[in-house]
Amino acid sequence: MLPANVTLQYMREGTKQNVRVKLSLDATVRQVIADLVRDLGLPSTDSDGEPCTYELTYQRQTLSDEARLFEVGVQENAILQLVAVNPNATRSGMALSANVLSRLGGKGSNEPLPIRAELLSRTGRAFPLRHTRALLGRADPALGYPPEALDADLTPLDPERTVSRPHALIVYSDGRFTIRDLYSQRGVLVNGVRIPVNGAYPLDDGDWLQLGEVELQFRCPR
Repeated sequence: MLPANVTLQYMREGTKQNVRVKLSLDATVRQVIADLVRDLGLPSTDSDGEPCTYELTYQRQTLSDEARLFEVGVQENAILQLVAVNPNATRSGMALSANVLSRLGGKGSNEPLPIRAELLSRTGRAFPLRHTRALLGRADPALGYPPEALDADLTPLDPERTVSRPHALIVYSDGRFTIRDLYSQRGVLVNGVRIPVNGAYPLDDGDWLQLGEVELQFRCPR
């Protein structure tokens, strides 16, 4: 079990609710929804006796029922929404807007990177970093990670699918770069050393990164 405390947003009798709950990151979305509906005492049918269907959303994306939470980047202090999608339940006020606050660990920031930096593969392929928060991973449109959602889509370098969909985040702040492991399955190594999960680890020009079986050199000449 991989426990994590998250904030859950949902609607009860037309009022938005925010609660802190502990979830298992290795549970499937289907399991999590069933447990939440039961524990929160949410209706399983609407006023007409029709079944209520719920979805779990994260980072403005509806999560696949069979995905495990860690696979889609959910981590400690994440913000999730439990949404009722049955039309009658929606009219009765059970639905919640899928707006998600931007947070660290989500899609990269739109703020332009003020200096030049890139990732270089051993084969010479370059991934320019254009934003102050750059999301690295493997594209999977079915689970809400189309190539354009990633600042560095490593799919072409990862035929064995060893890179997680959201795998790591490179952040530029206060004149320095750091990298975070977003609870990836294979971890993140910097110069051969595995970094702590979700901890900001400093990056310097020339450092070698390993995400799954993919090796990249971080370049940021000053």
